Amino acid sequence: MSTPCLNIAMLGLSITSSWGHGHATTYRGLVRALVERGHTVLFLERDVPCYAAPRDVPAPPYGHTELYTGLEDLQDCFMKLVICRRELPGGSRAVYPVYRKASL
Repeated sequence: MSTPCLNIAMLGLSITSSWGHGHATTYRGLVRALVERGHTVLFLERDVPCYAAPRDVPAPPYGHTELYTGLEDLQDCFMKLVICRRELPGGSRAVYPVYRKASL
């Protein structure tokens, strides 16, 4: 029995810059493995100055990466992916992406 392919949207700290943290290498490995298994992956990364200048992989060769400037931009550009935006205690906001089965 084969596993169905998924369209996956991921929100993460950074996949394009490994400067100053280990997040990018973990995300790169995860996205690469998901794509190798036949899934479609969209990685959404907030475009912030501290990661923009030292980008070591500005366009990862696996999956698809899009940069956004803030929550409003994320919601405007990727509305079909966002199913919930909620205010949390302390002024934080949560955005939940949709995970849908890929068409076969």
